[in-house]
Amino acid sequence: MKLSTTLMAATALSALGAGAAFAADDTLDIVFINDGHVAPYHVAWLTGFEDAIKAYDEAFDDVKISGHWLSAEGSLEKMIQQTEVTINEKPDIMFVNAINVDAFEPLVAKAQEAGITWIAVHSPMESADYSFTLGDVVNGTNQGMAICALSGGEPYKVGVMLGQAGNPSGEARHEGIMKGIATCDNVEVVAEQPADWDTVKAQSIAENWLTQYPDLNAISGVTDAYMYPSIAIATNSGNTDIEFFGYDGDIPIIQQMKDGQVKADILLSGTREGWNFVQMAYRIHKGETPDKVYDFFTPLVMTEENHKKALENGFPEDVEVYYVDQALDVAAKGYLEFGPESVK
Repeated sequence: MKLSTTLMAATALSALGAGAAFAADDTLDIVFINDGHVAPYHVAWLTGFEDAIKAYDEAFDDVKISGHWLSAEGSLEKMIQQTEVTINEKPDIMFVNAINVDAFEPLVAKAQEAGITWIAVHSPMESADYSFTLGDVVNGTNQGMAICALSGGEPYKVGVMLGQAGNPSGEARHEGIMKGIATCDNVEVVAEQPADWDTVKAQSIAENWLTQYPDLNAISGVTDAYMYPSIAIATNSGNTDIEFFGYDGDIPIIQQMKDGQVKADILLSGTREGWNFVQMAYRIHKGETPDKVYDFFTPLVMTEENHKKALENGFPEDVEVYYVDQALDVAAKGYLEFGPESVK
């Protein structure tokens, strides 16, 4: 259930009292540990996080806000080491995008014993203080239903690129996509393969699929990181018919909907998330208790024309859809939803 910005602000103010004051030396130290830092989504994610920390620190005189991020570069071992070091440094709040949540269970307890608030990112953890989630099954279902609704009712072959084994977020996205595709009987999933959130692996998979399945109609992915190499390979081979269904809300991928082959995406936006992390940390620091599982608002994105086509083909009317220009605006301007003004 997503949090209402207005409600959260009102709750925080009510809890604190209108005339509440904080000591000038009050501090908030935030650390974000991520699995990577070079994919476009990661770049937007971390940039939004840094920009938000700076904006919040400048906006509030009663608290000194600082923070930094760490990249595990896809290595579980490195992420565990980074997390152990960070716990010893005792920040106030840690956001951890765990590569494998089971491996981090002992560290959650260790962090909590040190007085640190642990927020699990994307993959929920019962032991965490809070989980920042994306409604992955629902989002995946919406993507799968969009594939059905835009397939035209004719035989339609799809390859689905998966996440990493053991990662709950990727597995939930996959579950949803298959659930959505199951709503029609003309779409056939001819290939499924994990790309481990890696663009190089995604490139190899796309090359193999386009050779092995010359009549492939579409590629679905659990992340937009897979779309970049797949689109490039299709373009370079002159395949202008294959369609793409993404998941992340990367601005370059959403822009592809205007005159390219991308038909639908999920509006996460790394920029929005980065800003939301800092807003969430600030509110927790001020005494608010948000829902233990915070489900980030992530609408489906299509062109207006494709949305109308989808509705005509049975796509549910109650699925919230953002059209391209609106999605691009929201994706780029996380500060409008989650900046200091949202908590004043």
